[in-house]
Amino acid sequence: MNKYTQQLQKELNSCGKEPEFEIEVLDKQGEQDFISCEIYFRGNSIIAERVAVSEREEKSEFVACDKLKVDEAFSLDEHLQELFDIVIDSINQGGLFSVV
Repeated sequence: MNKYTQQLQKELNSCGKEPEFEIEVLDKQGEQDFISCEIYFRGNSIIAERVAVSEREEKSEFVACDKLKVDEAFSLDEHLQELFDIVIDSINQGGLFSVV
């Protein structure tokens, strides 16, 4: 983990809030649900770990997640916004849920 990633991790850990996204969705039956994503750093990436949003992810032995490579040109807020957008795209493209 490079120094800038370590700096972002410290900033995330010290913000006083749980590092997670909670996204309101509808399942295939149109029922309201929420997808919670735990946010953390691994290596030089920021990760949003979540439940499976596609049949392929459901069948996989791996934990579903989206990740973004840390770029020193961007702040923590910008990384979080980009990661949030990636998660929303994954949900919308996954076929099991749609974002409200």
